[in-house]
Amino acid sequence: MLPDELAADVPSALAVLLTRPEQVRALVAAGRPVLWSGAAVPGRATAPETGIPATQELTGGPRVGIWIDRNGFLHQELTADGRYDETRGGRPHAYRGRYWIDGDRIDYLDDLGSWAYGEFRGDELHTRVTS
Repeated sequence: MLPDELAADVPSALAVLLTRPEQVRALVAAGRPVLWSGAAVPGRATAPETGIPATQELTGGPRVGIWIDRNGFLHQELTADGRYDETRGGRPHAYRGRYWIDGDRIDYLDDLGSWAYGEFRGDELHTRVTS
């Protein structure tokens, strides 16, 4: 929960959550309160880290490498340093930025500030732009 004036849309709300956690009135994760009035809920072992996460150290696991869509239009390279570089329709470096993987979910933040997310389903990567 955020004040209305700070969360006109989902991208704005996400930006406030990541950059100004003191403005968060409440945050619930997996059905349990995590933050209340910008502070960790008493009795909770840990609260989520605030700010944009640092690039994670990757070890070259099975998801690092180049992913190509079924039509060959989109090529997305996930590098071991937590960066991605996307080619669209033959245009190299169409999008570049950072990524984070949590289980089968991948979140992207491009260098211009747009967020996207995706999901690994078996040996396929499905992505979606959110802002």
